[in-house]
Formats: sequence, structure tokens, C-alpha cells
Amino acid sequence: PCALQESARRFLLSLGNQSVPMLREGAEAEHMATRMRCRAVLREIEVRELLQRFGGLRLGQIGRQSAPPLLEGAMMGAQLVRTFVPESRTIAAQLRREANVLRRQFEGRSLPMCVKLLAEHLQRQFSFKSCDVDEIDVDHVLFDRALLSGVGAPIALSLVYLLVARWAGLSVAGVALPNHFLIRIHGPRPLLVDPFHGGRVIPKADCARYLRATGYNRVREHLRDLTDRELLIHYLRSLHGASHRRSQDVRIALSQAMGILEAS
Repeated sequence: PCALQESARRFLLSLGNQSVPMLREGAEAEHMATRMRCRAVLREIEVRELLQRFGGLRLGQIGRQSAPPLLEGAMMGAQLVRTFVPESRTIAAQLRREANVLRRQFEGRSLPMCVKLLAEHLQRQFSFKSCDVDEIDVDHVLFDRALLSGVGAPIALSLVYLLVARWAGLSVAGVALPNHFLIRIHGPRPLLVDPFHGGRVIPKADCARYLRATGYNRVREHLRDLTDRELLIHYLRSLHGASHRRSQDVRIALSQAMGILEAS
């Protein structure tokens, strides 16, 4: 029976989407073992399709136009961890509404004032709180969960800031520090912003001193702008690190997604 079940599983996987209707029917069967096997194959098909989509993401630019594929990639990463995830267009509509409010407020303002307005607005709308860095759970890293709960890891909160700021008209990139994450908002005098600590501006000299004091001498490398592809890889790596309580299949899928992005 086990060999027959494995043969059936492989056949259904080879059919791909053609097998989905019958698998969904089986996923509601009275027989529990049948339900579980059908749901497992459905999940395998979903993960395989997600991995294929990672290879097609257009992440080559930095700017307002690169926000949609970056958000899509973040939500696809969430789908690798959890089955039920909001659609990226739903999250995009929510964040664009906030960005449209800020765009009007930014008109004629200096960059430091725009950063102040951004931090105050997001704090007011989402009541963001920093999670305990020693007890980061996967829900703190998952973009949609952090947005819903208001409690997030550095990279999750940075993604919210980055996407809203871009849609509001600013040029923004991610900056990966050891065990932390910032964003850089570009202008006549670019500013490093720390969403994990309420959106405060961090002097570049302070970051350099911190890096050297903790044994990281390649200051320029750590303080450079990341491409969106690199940012998404950092996000997936953070999800992988926080998913130690999830199944091995989840961690394998996240590793495969990182490999696809690194090879693209």
C-alpha cells in the first residue's frame, strides 16, 4: 500500500494544476488519512509553483517602481511558511493608502521632516512595537503578521517603512547590519533610519563605531545599499532562522527560494 500511495502521489504531482480539483475534493473526504494525503500533495504543488515564481520576480531596480515585486516576493516567502496568507494586492492597497496620505504631507518638506512624518504616521496607524530580539518568532518576521499585530523584527518593520516611503515618492534602500536592519532614504544628505526603534535617524558615524566596536571592520560593505534581490534574500534568511519550530519541509523550501534568488 505504501508503494502504491507513493506512486499515486508522484502521478498527481506530475499532473500539477490538473490534479488540483480532485485533490481539493479529496481534501474534504470523510476518511482522515485520505484528507491528510490530499492536503499534503496540494501543499507540494503550491510550494513548487511558488518556487517557480521566485525565479520570475523582477527585482533589478531600486525606486518606487520596484515596490510591487518586492512586496510580492515577501508575501510569497510568507506562503512558504504558512498556507493561508493575504493576497499581495490586498496588502499593497493598504500600504498605498498610507503612502498617498504621506505623499501630500511630503510636498515642499525637507528630507528630515519627511522622515519624521513617515515615522509618526506609521506609528499612529499601526502602533508598531519592537519584538524581543532574543526571542524572535517567525510571526515577528512574517511581513503580513507584523503588519497585523504591530510587533515585528527589524527586517519586517523595515519592509513596511521602505514600501510605504517608496509609494509616497521617496527613494529608499535596505541596509543590512549584523543582527539588525535599517533603511536609507536618499536625498541631498541621505539618512539612515531605524524602523525597529520608532523610525529614529541613526548617524552613519554611530553605525561605523558600532561595527568596529563589535569586530566588523568592513564598514562600507555593511553600510551599503542592498538591491531588492539582496533584501529579499535577507528576508528569507530571517524567516529560515526563525522557523526552527516549523517542519523541515518549510526550511527546505525557504533554502530553495534563497538559492533561486542568489542564482538569478
